[in-house]
Amino acid sequence: MKDWDCRKIITLVAPLICALGVLLVNTGCASTKGGDDLRALGLRYRLEEIKKPRPNRVHILRVDLANRRIRPAVVVVADPDGDGPAEAALTDPMKLADDPAVLAFVNANPWDSFPDAKGQRNRRWFEGQPVDIIGMAVSGSEERSPSKPSAVSVWIKEPGYAFLGDSLQDRPVADGTAGFQRIVTDGAVIVSPSANRAPRTAIGVNRAGSVMWLVVVDGRQEHYSEGMDLYELAQVMRDLGCWKATNMDGGGSSIMGLTGADRRLRVMNSPSDRRLGITRIRPLPVILTIRERPQN
Repeated sequence: MKDWDCRKIITLVAPLICALGVLLVNTGCASTKGGDDLRALGLRYRLEEIKKPRPNRVHILRVDLANRRIRPAVVVVADPDGDGPAEAALTDPMKLADDPAVLAFVNANPWDSFPDAKGQRNRRWFEGQPVDIIGMAVSGSEERSPSKPSAVSVWIKEPGYAFLGDSLQDRPVADGTAGFQRIVTDGAVIVSPSANRAPRTAIGVNRAGSVMWLVVVDGRQEHYSEGMDLYELAQVMRDLGCWKATNMDGGGSSIMGLTGADRRLRVMNSPSDRRLGITRIRPLPVILTIRERPQN
């Protein structure tokens, strides 16, 4: 077959493959665990579809941290080299969340690869790739990555409290993660509009720290969900009621999982990474999960 014929076929078929990929990833989204059951566990999920100034799909999970039947927990991939420079090896987030107690999860810390002898970094992101976690990562009271001035920490205190900021002072930390930068402070948007629109993940809390919002915005999908800049993301978080909010890792990393009626986790959003037109879930080093506590 001539090269131009192949290109024509790919051009015609690629949008259909892409659409199919979105459907495959989101299969079961409508059959999440019953709304009444979720509310009883302190979770409320909703999908907000925005039409203007461009189409965007915003996945919102409200978490009542005062509900003693649930708890947030950070999951960090095992250290692949012990005392070596790597802090984690990229892993499918569905594997990281593979625990019957997990009700929901979102991606968390940003990360980066290590430069080779020529100073080049491989950012194609593959399972098993050793990476350096950016910012604080604490799992089960064990610090896996130290805090950094450039990353805003999300601290989780047992029971029922979360804090966004640079220091938790003397409060004990059960779990913690970090994002790129604060976007809402004292209920006000603190970032400016820009042309940098992308898939986004954000975490926010109310003034008391007793309610947490986990938000994922799909992006880089023309006419379906095109992404937001930080100002638009901050507006979403402020309007939800966030007193403080931080921008987490985004782009192809943005993902939200939620348990279904059959107690199985499903990907709720449409991740932006593609391989041959098919949606690809990017491997991650850290996720933030919401878990059901064991009942006595």
